[in-house]
Amino acid sequence: MAIGRPEYTAVVSRHEIFLRGLASAARAALADLPDLEAVLDHHVAAAHAAWPEVSLDDDAFIEHLAARFPEDADEAHVRSVRATDVYLALACARGDQVAIAHFERAYFGEVDHAVFRTRAGDSAGDELKQIMRRILFVAESTRPAAVAAFSGRGDLRGWIRVTAMREALRLVGRDKREVKIDDDALFDLLSPANDPELAYIRDLYRVECSAAFRTALGALSVKDRSLLRYQALDGLTVAEIGALHGVHGATAARWIARIRDELLDTTRTEVQRRLGIATHEVDSILRLVHSRLDVSLERVLGPAPVP
Repeated sequence: MAIGRPEYTAVVSRHEIFLRGLASAARAALADLPDLEAVLDHHVAAAHAAWPEVSLDDDAFIEHLAARFPEDADEAHVRSVRATDVYLALACARGDQVAIAHFERAYFGEVDHAVFRTRAGDSAGDELKQIMRRILFVAESTRPAAVAAFSGRGDLRGWIRVTAMREALRLVGRDKREVKIDDDALFDLLSPANDPELAYIRDLYRVECSAAFRTALGALSVKDRSLLRYQALDGLTVAEIGALHGVHGATAARWIARIRDELLDTTRTEVQRRLGIATHEVDSILRLVHSRLDVSLERVLGPAPVP
């Protein structure tokens, strides 16, 4: 029996992967660096030592690192890049929950500091962290997860500090007009004015119905209000909302269903309290409002999950 030649699998070195991922000008400048392989080995080893519980393919890390080098990168840049931070950021961008937990423990103190600096209040801290999680760790149709763009040239903590402060200031500004804009926007979504029958009822009882809805919305926790706005106003899917909280989309769907039920029940109670149920006319009004709210909540928030 003829014996064929043994098959060999070519091994691509780290410096080859790295050079291949660089922009052409940087590749030309770094191609002859004599100890490039050793420098890259050091970065990989340092990343493993810094985050031993995080699992990330080394070649993917090197390729990602190179892709974020500027065209004018030189030897000093290769040696000084904050590779351990880039490693953690990439793992977070890929949805590694262990990496995200490490990231939050290491850097989310900056979020608390931003809340303190802006005097946003204790209740804003949880919402700001949810906003930061969405920006940093969740890829959306119009943008990738923000941590994927971190290049290691600057300080990761400083970047988080600036981002948290910007979002805290935005949150404080939003809360000053929240009842006027966000709550009314949700009310309009949940009971659309282009329905002639409901438009008449709303014109007649606009103050009572709107106030009842705002009361019901205000009774939700900060987390529940954020979840509702993520889907109703921001258009996130339950899968994306789940990713924000590190849970499966089905769990997020159950959260949304519970919030929907609580919001609707409290709205019903408030409308009943404000208008009374002494007459047949008021009973009919309540049934109509309840029916339209049921349908609109279904339209905006999606169907309730099958248990």
